[in-house]
Amino acid sequence: METITLQCPITVKAKVTEKFKTDMLHNLSRQIEKINAEVSHIEKDMKKVLAEQSTGDVQRVSMLLQRMEEEKQKRLSYRENIKNQITDTEELEVGAEVVQGTLQRLVEVKIGDTMPGIMNTELLVEDGKIIEMRD
Repeated sequence: METITLQCPITVKAKVTEKFKTDMLHNLSRQIEKINAEVSHIEKDMKKVLAEQSTGDVQRVSMLLQRMEEEKQKRLSYRENIKNQITDTEELEVGAEVVQGTLQRLVEVKIGDTMPGIMNTELLVEDGKIIEMRD
């Protein structure tokens, strides 16, 4: 066997621009709005369950309220995480590079090829356009 095809990762990095920061902050704000709506909905449902408590099984109602509270706490925790991401995004300097994710590519390798050169491929993206490919 002279060659073999491997699936290798490509790191995708974004170059921070004002547009990048604005878009990220907008998306994060929308996520917080969605979470707030979900928390509000859960709280309304909890009040409704409490109001109807007298007609049902107390133990069942208690378990239901506990599950609803757990769901609410998950969302509140997620919201705090998003708030931290907003703070981090606001502190990004224009020109900095941030990792956005990983893609996969197929590479044909042969004996004598260097693995670091194959494995450390990066794409640099600025405002949605690839501006550099790095090995």
